[in-house]
Amino acid sequence: MKRFVSVILSLVLAVSMSLPAFAANQSAVGNSSNQIHLDYVNISALNAGLSINSSGKANCTGSATLYNRSNTVVLSVQLQRYANGGWSNVKGWSISARGNTPARIVNSYYVSSGKYRVSCTAKVYSASGALLETQTAYSSTATY
Repeated sequence: MKRFVSVILSLVLAVSMSLPAFAANQSAVGNSSNQIHLDYVNISALNAGLSINSSGKANCTGSATLYNRSNTVVLSVQLQRYANGGWSNVKGWSISARGNTPARIVNSYYVSSGKYRVSCTAKVYSASGALLETQTAYSSTATY
């Protein structure tokens, strides 16, 4: 009886190991704005967004949400322009929020022709004021 059970288990193991494995590609999983970032410790969500209309109005957004209600987040959003092989800040905004209520920045700025992105940086502080974490997210680029 023991031999029969061990043979059956061996067959089940052999069959299960011969089955192919499948994984979803990046587009099936989702874009960077809705992925879970495993390297975030105190931040439950961090997002940056940019759209530029035909008049050159850049709509810049950034948001951060924390796990811990006693922590504070300082959120900085920078509109950046690509020139000479690097990104430089054009316009910036910041806000602070306490707890797990989302900190959100939504602002507009008129741009000249060029390639742009939004940088969204969240700095998380404890109730005692100690810096716990700093993370940055970037929007997709937009050209005007």
